[in-house]
Amino acid sequence: MTHPYIANGQAWAFALRLLMNYSWFRPVRHGVVFASSGPRCSEGEAHLAGLALEMGCDMVHLTFPDIDSGTPSEIGLLLLGVDGTQWLPGCRLFAASTTAPVLLLHGDRAWHVDERNQLVSRRLPPRHLRQRGEQIAWDRLRETAMTMGPVALEGDKWVAPGQACADGIDFSTIKVAA
Repeated sequence: MTHPYIANGQAWAFALRLLMNYSWFRPVRHGVVFASSGPRCSEGEAHLAGLALEMGCDMVHLTFPDIDSGTPSEIGLLLLGVDGTQWLPGCRLFAASTTAPVLLLHGDRAWHVDERNQLVSRRLPPRHLRQRGEQIAWDRLRETAMTMGPVALEGDKWVAPGQACADGIDFSTIKVAA
């Protein structure tokens, strides 16, 4: 049995991945990584940036306040650029309807996954639609994460702070001690 903390983080990350219309399998042009962890500090953010650089992917990151928390307290984006990475903490979720893809809102941009499996941005949705759209998105994410069974994706790893991604431990080998 996988540790409940890991299973919860994976369920929320995978639910967001699906709701943003990112492929449930690893696509040929794998450009976005979905991850979760406990609270971050500046060293933790630097570690996440290093992992994103190592993998060559943008990262959507869900932060859980503690090991017993059932829902994430923050969603952030880590974007690769030509001169390094850019951290966008405190993203808000948005969905135009109950069937529309979920977008991540930050600053004056709305981030979404396009048909090439890349994170791209566009203008924000109209202001008068945002409050309702945020509620729709959170409700869908919560429902999808809570109804999701165990998630086991090939290549999913737990990477200890300060370690390289290549040194990560495959989730399937982490078990709860009896």
